[in-house]
Amino acid sequence: MQITQLGPTRFDLPGRVDPVYIATQQWELEPWEGEDPPGLGRSWAIKPKFAVNGKRSCAELAIVHQLRGTGWHGFWVCAYGTRELRSEWFPAPAVKGIAQTGAPLWAVEIFDRLRMANGGKLDGFFDVFAWREPGEVRFDEAKTSGDSPRPSQRKFVKLALDLGHRLEQFTIIKVPTTPSPRSRIRTRPPIVVKFGGRLPGRE
Repeated sequence: MQITQLGPTRFDLPGRVDPVYIATQQWELEPWEGEDPPGLGRSWAIKPKFAVNGKRSCAELAIVHQLRGTGWHGFWVCAYGTRELRSEWFPAPAVKGIAQTGAPLWAVEIFDRLRMANGGKLDGFFDVFAWREPGEVRFDEAKTSGDSPRPSQRKFVKLALDLGHRLEQFTIIKVPTTPSPRSRIRTRPPIVVKFGGRLPGRE
């Protein structure tokens, strides 16, 4: 997989005069060219197809898969439809709370603190929440063609910053929906550029 560093994405946050700029990259994820099973709901079937371990998946879970290669653990924060946390594509089950993912207590506390401050909702959360010992977390947002930051995401970034998180923990990941021929034939190991940060308040 190839990663390209792009110019940062501007976020105008509610209640703040000055904008912030979030690190932005382009990831050429492996495409999936198979057919979806008949039972897959339309809201999931219309998602762009990417491969994880040779099977059908989506951009968010393909990002989670790549992060695992550098010692991160995480899941897709699915903030629409059934609003759930998912670490694998269907038919693997999803969960409602982070404690059910097997995350360590410190990561559970960080996520639940953000969720509580967000009114108990997942709206605006970046697509991927990931953690790595000792005490690092990161937030990654997958953006396909024509997808721009939503007001709820601007609100979430402000909320997280107000709680002590840092901009270095956030990354916008642009994912081409029509991968280049080069991305189809690369055989090098995955390259993941780290933009995580340490747990706020820890040395």
